[in-house]
Amino acid sequence: MILLVFTNNYPYDTVGEQTFLGGEIRILKKYFERIVLVPQRKHEKLLPLPEGVEVNLDFAEQFAFVKRIPAFLFSLFRMDVLIDVRDRFPDSLSLEYLKKVFFFVSGAWQARIWLRDFLEREQLSSSDVVCYTYWFIEITMGLGWAKPELPQLKIVSRAHGYDLYEELYKPWPLRLKSISLLDALFADSDMGARYLLEKYPQFQEKYQTALLGVPEPGGLSQPSSDGALRIVSCSTINPIKRIDLLFQGVLSAAKMRSSQQIEWTHFGGGEERRRWSERAAKEFPPNARASFPGYQTQQHLIQTYLNTPADVFVNVSSTEGTPVSIMEAISCGIPVIATAVGGNMEIVQERNGLLLSENPTPEEIADALLSVCDHREEWLKKRQGSREVWQERYNETTNFEAFAQKLVEIRKR
Repeated sequence: MILLVFTNNYPYDTVGEQTFLGGEIRILKKYFERIVLVPQRKHEKLLPLPEGVEVNLDFAEQFAFVKRIPAFLFSLFRMDVLIDVRDRFPDSLSLEYLKKVFFFVSGAWQARIWLRDFLEREQLSSSDVVCYTYWFIEITMGLGWAKPELPQLKIVSRAHGYDLYEELYKPWPLRLKSISLLDALFADSDMGARYLLEKYPQFQEKYQTALLGVPEPGGLSQPSSDGALRIVSCSTINPIKRIDLLFQGVLSAAKMRSSQQIEWTHFGGGEERRRWSERAAKEFPPNARASFPGYQTQQHLIQTYLNTPADVFVNVSSTEGTPVSIMEAISCGIPVIATAVGGNMEIVQERNGLLLSENPTPEEIADALLSVCDHREEWLKKRQGSREVWQERYNETTNFEAFAQKLVEIRKR
C-alpha cells in the first residue's frame, strides 16, 4: 500500500513543516510499504528521509505561476466552480475572491492532472494508494476532482488553522464540495472538529480529531533558581502571533516591578526580528532584557529548554490551531500562559498554566507574568501538570500511531 503525502514544502529544510511532519512520517512508514512526499514548492536543501520514503518533485515543477494559467482556463467553467461564484455573489466580484479563486482552481486542476499522470506512469491502480493532504487547501479539492475517473481513490486531509477557520481566512472557494469528496477530514483540535460539525453538519461522519504531537524530550526543563523570571516564546514573527503585544506585556511587567529581573527569549524567524531586538535594547528598563535568536530546529529548541532555565512559555496569538510550540514546551515541563483562542483552550488548562482573554491588554499579560513570581509554589506544581497534559494528549508516538491506524482502516473500506 502506498501513501501519497501532499505538503507545502516538506521534506525541504525550511521553517515550519519539518517540525510537524518529521516524526509523523517516521511512524507512518511502519504502516505503508511506500511513502511518496509531494511538496508544492522546491527549495535548495532536502532533509534526509527514512528508507522507504521518497520525494516526487514533478508536482512542484508544474505548480509554477506561468503553468497555472492554462490550468485555470481548463477548470474555470466546471459546474461546481460556477456554483461557488453564484452562491458568493456579489462577494465573488471582489478582487480578493477573484485572486483566491484563480490560485485555488488552477492549483486544484494541477493536482488532478498530476495524480492521473503519476498513477499511469507508475502503473498503479487508484486502489493501491491513499492520498493524504497535510493542509485542507486546493490540492485536496483537485484530488477530489479525480474521483469520478478513479472511484476507488481514498482521500483524507488534516485541517489546522488558516486552512480551517473560514471567517478568519476567507474566502475559501469550493469548501462544501471539497468536504463532500473526502473520505475523512481530521481537525488538529476538538474545537476544530466542532467548528466543522457546526458549519457543515451534513458531513458529520467525515470529521475526526487527530491531535498532533511531539517526541519525548528525554528530560525536564528547570525553573530559575536566582530569582529572575525567564520567559520563553516561539513562533514565526508575523501579525497573527502578536509579538508586539507580548513585547508590551513584558515591558509593562518590568515597569510595574522594577526590582524583578526579567529575561525574555523569543525563538522564531521573521523579517522583523532585528527590529524587535533593537527596540528591546532601547525601550526595556534596566531590569529587563530580551533576545531573539531566530529559528531553531525542534531538536535544538528542546535541548535549549532542557539546558537553560525557563519559568513560563507565553503565546498571545490572535488565532491558533493547536500550536506545536506549546506542545514542545509542555513536553519539557514548562507551564504556559496563552490567549483563549483555538486549540490553546485545550492544551492550556488550570493544572499547567493560565488562559488570558482573547484580546488581552499589556497589563493583563504583565499581571499573569508576575503571578509566576508571586505564586511560585503554585507555578512549580503546574510544571508537573504540563508533563501530564503532554503525556495524555500530545505524545507523538501515541497520536501518530492512532492516526496511521485510521488511515489503514479507511483504505480497507
